[in-house]
Amino acid sequence: MAKGIKIELTEKQEKWLKTHFLHTKNAEIAEKLGISETAVHRFARALGLKKSRQYMVKCQRATADAAQRSHRRNGTYPPKGYKIPGSEKYQFKPGETCRDRIGAKREAERIRKSAETRKQTYKSERARAVWGFEQRTKMRVIRQPQAKIQLRYYLKKRGYIVDDVARIVYYTETTKRGKKIEAKRQPWYKFMPLDPVNDTGENPEKVNGNNAAAETGRKPRE
Repeated sequence: MAKGIKIELTEKQEKWLKTHFLHTKNAEIAEKLGISETAVHRFARALGLKKSRQYMVKCQRATADAAQRSHRRNGTYPPKGYKIPGSEKYQFKPGETCRDRIGAKREAERIRKSAETRKQTYKSERARAVWGFEQRTKMRVIRQPQAKIQLRYYLKKRGYIVDDVARIVYYTETTKRGKKIEAKRQPWYKFMPLDPVNDTGENPEKVNGNNAAAETGRKPRE
């Protein structure tokens, strides 16, 4: 193929790539589609494709086995107990701390950078939680009353679908509904039936938090 011409996949080729990329070698994909491995990487990145964990483990095991066979065949396999010369200097020793290894000054700088990174992450995650966006980490940035935690656990146990972003609790035909708790005025949640598909064609659980907040008339969490 002429250099400089942008390669585009047909709809059929793109469908095949999405189906087989998870567990097929890039070299085989390139040969099948008639493109280079670099192009395979580009299309996979554009489509958000990644190799499956099972495939990566399989490749790692195959590489380790091949290296072992090569060492044994060529007599280069290290004997039992062999250590790389000079490696003892960089190994952790019992009772040794990171401060002892890198020194007090570098350890203080490491702690400072770590704290600054965590502070920035906390600030960003709290902003996402306050304005109804999905968090990117599992960091707890909103302190919740113990009563709310217990209520959420109770509701999920009875089959309710709890949407913390929109502060809505959905119930279905299979939910073991509690009439008293639904009738009681809750400071945290509003109870609603779960419609299979809303007007936008999306599941209510996946509706953006801002839209759900606007529908319920709530303010962002403080």
